[in-house]
Amino acid sequence: MRSKAAIGDHPIHPALVPIPIGAFFLALVGDVMHAVVPADPFWYDLAFVCVGIGLIAAVVAAVAGAIDYLGVTMSQKAYRLATLHAILNVSALILYAVTFLVRRNRSAETGPRWPVAMALEIVAFLILGASGWIGGKLAFEHRVGVVEEPRETSERSRPASARG
Repeated sequence: MRSKAAIGDHPIHPALVPIPIGAFFLALVGDVMHAVVPADPFWYDLAFVCVGIGLIAAVVAAVAGAIDYLGVTMSQKAYRLATLHAILNVSALILYAVTFLVRRNRSAETGPRWPVAMALEIVAFLILGASGWIGGKLAFEHRVGVVEEPRETSERSRPASARG
């Protein structure tokens, strides 16, 4: 079930997903710090920029994921998981896009928009975590996008009783 979006034997999608995940995590850290130290605008700005970076990077990762989703042959169970993975990711990105728009022009830095922006981000991050878990199942359990070569038997991998 080799990846269709790959460089050599290395699928691109799993190489790209840490970038938006990291950006969204830093956004969450920024927002937690903004809640603790609301007088310092740095944390609000950090979260806003990180959400923007996360959205851009997620779209790039999603393109590679969509190529594999449409092009890799997989079992019915893997296909259902891949569909759920895609739906959860799109849902999280919509929530991140909404929180990004709510935050524009510092409009959620204080006041009633702040809890809404923070809640959207927390829900999106939880969805992203669930989707990442499913993505791991697709790769590690269902071998989607994985190139498997026949294993060579070496002296070290054989049990001692089988050695001559």
